[in-house]
Amino acid sequence: MIGLIQKGFQFSRRVSDDKVPVYAGQATLFIIFSVFPFIMLLLTLIQYISPLSQADLVSMLNGLVPDYLNNLVNSIVDELYTNNGTLISITIITALWSASRGILAIEQGLNNVFHVKETRGYLKLRITCFFYTIIFIVIVLFSLIILVFGNKLQMFLEQVIPVIAHISGYIISIRTILAVGILTLFFTAMYALFPGRKTSLKRQFPGAVFTTAGWLIFSFVFSIYIDNFSNFSYMYGSLTAIVLAMLWLYICMQIVLIGAEINVFLNDDENDITPIQPLASKDK
Repeated sequence: MIGLIQKGFQFSRRVSDDKVPVYAGQATLFIIFSVFPFIMLLLTLIQYISPLSQADLVSMLNGLVPDYLNNLVNSIVDELYTNNGTLISITIITALWSASRGILAIEQGLNNVFHVKETRGYLKLRITCFFYTIIFIVIVLFSLIILVFGNKLQMFLEQVIPVIAHISGYIISIRTILAVGILTLFFTAMYALFPGRKTSLKRQFPGAVFTTAGWLIFSFVFSIYIDNFSNFSYMYGSLTAIVLAMLWLYICMQIVLIGAEINVFLNDDENDITPIQPLASKDK
């Protein structure tokens, strides 16, 4: 029992020494910066890939967001439909740069957790982060669609494309299991590939399971707290949604880095690390 308590103190000290809250905050900042440009990009793309009119899109979005955000939504959609040519280019660049900077912050945090010195060149690192960012966005959108909007999506498909409604209905019925599996695989790959060293996927699996469970459990508990006990609206007013999103994301980023700490703690990864060599190493 005493040994277990000592292990707990050692783990807690390691989390503090590796500055997990600092790197989590940095990642949260840049990801939050990318949210609004990414939403604008997504809404712009909807114009080209869906038959929705501007009025239909506004009506749908107003049904999804709080009432106090309706005016903001209306102005954003109106701006998108009047200036879509140049705006889509700007939003793509802004969203990808901001989001990739958040991924880079996670990568730096993982390097610090694994005590690995980054050896990859800046250009290669940024290109890698862009690639990971796109994958991350796709996974987040897929999880959001099947977990949050799954029932509405199924109703829409039954009316518009009844041929695939049976298949989509089966996918929706197992959406929780599907989302858990996808997130676990993603976090396993993240711990194995993001940092500047090589290691096996199976060594990163325990932390990935913890992170997936931590994300889902925390999100569930957080939603209950917000619905029943929170007084944030009295403190922050119209900024409540943004503040809550920042708080949720900050805790989730800490869970990601703590999952990496668990892998190091269980596997002693520092003794089995092969640094990724740069394309051209030239000491100055």
